[in-house]
Amino acid sequence: MLVFIVPLQSPQVSVDWRRVSTLCEQTLRSICAQAGGEFRVFLVCNEAPAMDFTHPALTIIEEPFPIPGRNTDARMFDKHQKIKRGLLAARGLAPCHVMVVDADDCVSRGLAAWCERRPGHPGWYLRQGYVYHTGSRWMHRWNDFDLLCGSTAIIRCEDADFPRTMSDPKENFIVVDTGHWEFRNPQRTQGRILEPLPFPGAVYFTATGENYTGINLRGWQGRKLLMQKLLSARLLTRRMREEFGI
Repeated sequence: MLVFIVPLQSPQVSVDWRRVSTLCEQTLRSICAQAGGEFRVFLVCNEAPAMDFTHPALTIIEEPFPIPGRNTDARMFDKHQKIKRGLLAARGLAPCHVMVVDADDCVSRGLAAWCERRPGHPGWYLRQGYVYHTGSRWMHRWNDFDLLCGSTAIIRCEDADFPRTMSDPKENFIVVDTGHWEFRNPQRTQGRILEPLPFPGAVYFTATGENYTGINLRGWQGRKLLMQKLLSARLLTRRMREEFGI
């Protein structure tokens, strides 16, 4: 079983809660469109998003997490606490793999089936993915995607990788304590050697109005970056929309 954990920011730190809710619903629909393979989804939040979407594999965990400040460190601590809470919920299911997905990204519909066929594999990092400027007809194929986006690692977890209480130090748990840019390094993954997923696994959305890290494609400047942008462009086709739930 593949477990997806989706931490969601609170309305109090959102620029536009309706927009945050819409993006989160798109993320959940994308995850729940898995084409085969057993999976579960835990959305962890202060307040459930304003949406009508439900799914048998989706569990929404609402708890009164402390409202963070608007600085990046405070918001990352909040995110880590919500990931830890998701791991607590997943522990009893004994999943073979866990993936954290940001609440404004989309994922490939083939991830759960891929993991189900490889239950003993240490995991994968998403070296390939797409960057999408909201509202565009184009996506950009991005190499080294795991260095850009937070939704970029699928980790095999044993019982010791799941916290038993919220007070357990985050340093004990690979899913909580490892930054997305570190999953290539076995020293940071407790000796687990993750391989690159051999297909684009996710879509990173920019210009949502809620991103507090990352890039904006329309801000690219200079000949080199412009050339990279042009060469990486892919038309957003119906097949790609279906693959990622866009």
